[in-house]
Amino acid sequence: MRDLPALWSSAAWRAELEAWLLPALADAGLTPTGPVVQDRVRFWSTVLHVDTDDGRVWVKENAPSQAFEAALVTVVDRIAPGRMAPVVAAEADHGWLATRDVGVPLWDRDDVGEDAWVELVAGWGRLQRELAPHADALLATGMAAFPEDAAAGWAADLADTLYALPTGDPRRLSDGERREVDAGLPLVADAAEALVASGMPATLQHNDLHLGNAFHEAGSPVAFIDLGDAVWAHPFTAFRIPLWILAERQGGAGDPLVGRVVDAALEPWTDLASRDALRALLPSADRVSCLHRALSWQRLVDDVPVSAVDPGHVRAAADWLLVATDTDPFARATR
Repeated sequence: MRDLPALWSSAAWRAELEAWLLPALADAGLTPTGPVVQDRVRFWSTVLHVDTDDGRVWVKENAPSQAFEAALVTVVDRIAPGRMAPVVAAEADHGWLATRDVGVPLWDRDDVGEDAWVELVAGWGRLQRELAPHADALLATGMAAFPEDAAAGWAADLADTLYALPTGDPRRLSDGERREVDAGLPLVADAAEALVASGMPATLQHNDLHLGNAFHEAGSPVAFIDLGDAVWAHPFTAFRIPLWILAERQGGAGDPLVGRVVDAALEPWTDLASRDALRALLPSADRVSCLHRALSWQRLVDDVPVSAVDPGHVRAAADWLLVATDTDPFARATR
């Protein structure tokens, strides 16, 4: 366990990174035209960039629990070219990843309208379908699988872990919160059972799918970044984030845009079941996907001393566990 923000802010770490990066750029035929600039340092990752004679290159190092991203992006880029930011270089031992710039995220573009949400989920769904047969290659990168038949047990184990923390530890579940989780575990089990019964193949669950992690230029497929939270799971668990964002912004799940986005998310899978049957799985997928968020935050907080975790995230694992076991996860998450 290391204070990663302190490490990533150090001259020694920067020297080690550049000793890898600069030769890697040369091997890719790129010549830097400016310095390596550190854009941000968070307790889960640091991101830098360097301008070259053939465009900007972005560089990332994740916390150890998400260091698999470098290998994962490389494999996805090989299987499905054009759907990731193109890889310039990757170094698996450190989790270093250098990728080409792919423009402005859809979330930050002035010319992007409502159709961007449709493009987002449709593009991710098509990629999921393409990646589903490649479980061995993708799991070999170190990404975790989250089988639905283990979801309730995993949630109970996390509750045990968080409740056993010393009194006063900000990560700890209180007595009342523990009772809430225990009461909601049957809901998790029911949701997981519905996903298993669907018979749909597991695939890549982005686990942070939104317009800030997507790029789209005319004539090209949607490209995605930021797979550090990814897990191998039921495909529909990927769509909670965009659908909940829209449900909150548009005033409810009955909004026409939300309906269009749901239809786009389901479309790649309509050869496996009717649209109504697929749509009926979404609440179960939403509930289980909240555990995926709990998994990400639990392992990231475990990567560093508690003192290195910003206050806004120190209870994230407990909060997402409470959302997953609530009678109404959407209401709990957005209240």
